[in-house]
Amino acid sequence: MVIAVLKKGKEKKLLNGYPWVFEDEISEVQGELILGSPVNVFSNDWAFVGKGLYNPFSNRKIMFLTTEDVELDENFFRERLYKALEWRTRFFDKPYYRLFHGEADGIPGFIADRYGEVIVVQFRNSIVELLKKQLVNSIVELLLPAAVYERSDFEMGTGEVLQKKTGLLYGEIKTPIVEVEENGLKYIVNFTNGQKTGFFFDQRDSRKMARKIVKRFAFKRALDLFSFTGGFGINMAKAGAEVVCVDKSGEDLEVAELNAALNDVKERMSFVQMDVFKYLKSLEKKEQFDIVVLDPPSLIKRRKELRRGIELLKELVSLSVPVVKSHGVICLCSCAYNLGLEHLIEALRKVSLELDVQYKNIGITYQSLDHPWVLQIPESLYLKCVWTVVEKR
Repeated sequence: MVIAVLKKGKEKKLLNGYPWVFEDEISEVQGELILGSPVNVFSNDWAFVGKGLYNPFSNRKIMFLTTEDVELDENFFRERLYKALEWRTRFFDKPYYRLFHGEADGIPGFIADRYGEVIVVQFRNSIVELLKKQLVNSIVELLLPAAVYERSDFEMGTGEVLQKKTGLLYGEIKTPIVEVEENGLKYIVNFTNGQKTGFFFDQRDSRKMARKIVKRFAFKRALDLFSFTGGFGINMAKAGAEVVCVDKSGEDLEVAELNAALNDVKERMSFVQMDVFKYLKSLEKKEQFDIVVLDPPSLIKRRKELRRGIELLKELVSLSVPVVKSHGVICLCSCAYNLGLEHLIEALRKVSLELDVQYKNIGITYQSLDHPWVLQIPESLYLKCVWTVVEKR
C-alpha cells in the first residue's frame, strides 16, 4: 500500500469530487511505487482523504477514486459500471448510447459505447489498461453482450505513451456493421473502422435540435459541414430541407449516403468530398442556405493552442455567414474542452462588425445525457453548440 501526503489545501478538490492528483500537489510518497498500486491519500495534516491508484508514467500521479476506506477490487469497479448502466436506462429506452464516460462515471480513462449487443471500449491511460480484464468481465456479467471490441487507437493527450490497440476482447463478431436508432432515425455504424468508436452519440440532442429548427422555420436549404456520416444532414432532410453534406472523408460520406437511403431522404441530400475550408472558399458569396451547421473535429488539444482555435472558429464563421440567408441560422460547435462556450460566442461576435450582421441566440446544446457533465469536474463538459439567427443589416 502506498501512502501519499498532499500539499496544504490540495485535498479540497478531491473531497469535492475531482478525480486526479497531480505530481506537483504531492509533498510526500511512501511505499512501492508501481503502476496500479493502491494509494491511501492524506491531507497535509494527516487527515484521511481517500483512496486511489498510482501511475508512475504520468504527471497525473494518482487516479483518485473514493473518499471511503474501501477495497479497490473487482466489486468496486463492477458497482461503478452498474451505476452507469442505471443512469443510461433511466433516460434511454433503446440500447444505443455511451455506456461509460470516464471521469464522469467514476473510472477515469475508461470509455464504453453500447451498440445493441456489441460493446466497444477504449482504455485511455495505463491504469485502466491494467484493469482491462476485470472491466470487460464486469461488462459481460452485467449485459451478456455478443461481443466486446477494443478501439484504443486514439491520440493520447495526457503525456502517456500507450500502444494503440484494437481487436476482439470477448465473444464473436458476425459483422463489423451495426445499425443504431436515435430519435426515430437509423444509422449504420462501422465500429471497427469508424472514427472514435464508430458513432458520435454525444451530438444526439444537437441533431434533434437541427431537425426542430428546420421544421419550425420551414427552412428549404441546409448545409452540413464536417458531416461525418450525415447525422445533422439526415435530421434536417427529414424535416423537409434539401441538404448538402461536406466532409473530406470519402468513406464517411459513403456511409452517410447509406444512412440517407435508410431513412428515406436520399433524394433530398447531396454529398461533397472536400476540405470544408476549401469548399466554403469555392462557393459564390451569395445567400444560398437557410441553415449552416458547423461541427468540426477538435480544433485544439491543449490550452496553449487556444488562440489558434479561436482564429479557426472565426474563419469558419466569416466564410459561412455570406452563404446564409438573412434570418437564417448558423450552428457553431466545439468538441474541444479548451474551446469553451465563451470562445464560440467570441468567434461569432468578432466577425459581426466586418460582415455587418447581428445574432440572436435561439439555443445552446451540450453533450447528451449519456456523456454526463459533472459540475465538480470541469473537463467533463467538452461539447457545446451555439444556435443563432443571423440578421443581416
